[in-house]
Formats: sequence, structure tokens, C-alpha cells
Amino acid sequence: MDNARHERSRPRSVALVRWSHKPGENPLVRFVMFSVFALILCLILMIFIPGLRNFGAVVLFTVIVAAVLTSPSVSRRRAFMTGLTKRVNDTIAEVTGTCGDQLSAREFRRMIRGGEPLSLPVGGVPGLNLHVERVASAEAEAPEKWCAVFTVVPPETGTDSFDRLVAAANDAGPGTNGA
Repeated sequence: MDNARHERSRPRSVALVRWSHKPGENPLVRFVMFSVFALILCLILMIFIPGLRNFGAVVLFTVIVAAVLTSPSVSRRRAFMTGLTKRVNDTIAEVTGTCGDQLSAREFRRMIRGGEPLSLPVGGVPGLNLHVERVASAEAEAPEKWCAVFTVVPPETGTDSFDRLVAAANDAGPGTNGA
């Protein structure tokens, strides 16, 4: 019901992609947790291995174990963001009709962090914005939910010409050229 109310409040927007993150999925948080685990493990192993009774060895052991245990999380997150960016890029190419407005995974992450919209021209006419927003959740421990959204912005000069442009784009079949 909350999603329906959210969608009604934005009549000219279309949700493109929805995804969620669990609070502990951040690789940096996982690295810190695994570092604490590795430090405790190293302290226990010091009893049996005299070579670990050196500060440098403790630091090296802690960093290496934490990095090895965190690396699968980093690769999963990278693969997830690459797939998500590909889905967004495919939709951008389909809507705008050009492949020149492709996002890199780094640019998409910057959009998620910063929240700035990306203006996309449709047939050379501006009027489509892509932005990423966080969907509010009532539960305190719920995963963070995100949504990539296309928003249609009519031009300031009037909506009649924009509506005609949208109607012409909808009426044109694939492979037809408008003169």
C-alpha cells in the first residue's frame, strides 16, 4: 500500500529497476568485522605459534585473513552493480534510441551516492531524467531499498508540443524515419 501511494505522488515517473541491500553487505563493514575475527584468531594462535608473537606478524596476519575473507563479497557486489548498470543502460538505449548515453558502473554508483539526476534527450529533445532514490521503509532493520526512476519533465515552453512529440514517437513504427 505504501508503494502505491508513493507511485501516485509522482504521476510522471516510471520505476525502472528496484533493488535492496542488507545493512551488512558493505565490503568495508565486512572487512572490519573479519579483521576483528582475524585478530582474535591470531591471539589464540599465538599460544601455539611463536612466530605470531610479533606486532608486524599480527598486523600482517589480520590484514591478509580479512582481505581473503572479504574478497568474495567485493566480487559479488561488483558483479551485481555491473548487471544492474547493464539493465539501466539497456533501458536507456531503448527509450532514447541512442547508445551514446551509456553509464559506467562508477557513474551509476556516483548517482546512487549523490542523488543527482541524469538528463537524457529523447530524439534530441530534453525531457527525460534518470535518478536513483532510496525508498523509505518503516522497519528499523529492513534492508535498504533503492529504485532507479525515469521522470518525464515537460518543456517549459508548453506541454502541447511535448505531447505531440510523445504521440509521434508512439505512432512511429520501428524502422520508420520521421522527416
